[in-house]
Amino acid sequence: MEINQMQLDALREIGNIGSGHAATALSTMLSRRIEMSIPEVKAIEFEKAPMVIGHLEVPQAVIYVKVEGDASGKAVFFFPLESAEILVQALFGSNESFNLFDNEMAQSALKEVGNIMVSSFLIALTEFSGIPLQPSVPALAVDMVGAIFDAILLEDGILEDTVLFINTQLTGIPQIEGKFVFLPDEGSLIKLLGALGL
Repeated sequence: MEINQMQLDALREIGNIGSGHAATALSTMLSRRIEMSIPEVKAIEFEKAPMVIGHLEVPQAVIYVKVEGDASGKAVFFFPLESAEILVQALFGSNESFNLFDNEMAQSALKEVGNIMVSSFLIALTEFSGIPLQPSVPALAVDMVGAIFDAILLEDGILEDTVLFINTQLTGIPQIEGKFVFLPDEGSLIKLLGALGL
């Protein structure tokens, strides 16, 4: 479906509020001031989403949450491996190099951070729309972007042809980038925009 500029502006404002929630929670977790900016919000066709996230064959750390409620869907947060490792080092107060592919402590920490990030954006969506959205327990994969999207496609349910893409940058530790993607189930995006009065 087509998203107009007014709808995109509203979604950007929701993204800004979600980033504020996430920054506050991360500041508490890391005992230092963390700020998060939202330089970019897009509504893109599902087929183009993998290319916007990054090269299909480049691995990233990916936190995946199933979203339940009246506007169900799938929420995914993508961290480039370098950003994910910097974040884990900050969490553990260490300069040690972590193997994100098999280090269970590092993976657990990333799941917790991803849960905060995804939940913060979902809370903002709920606050604005009045539609309750409940996240599932987060899952983590360190894999190629293309493989992640293939796995999402194999899940039950029919997705909208439009996905919401929010690019984020964290400051307060060496700059960390991440991308939040909400993949609405069929009909969910219309419900959300309708509830926003758009």
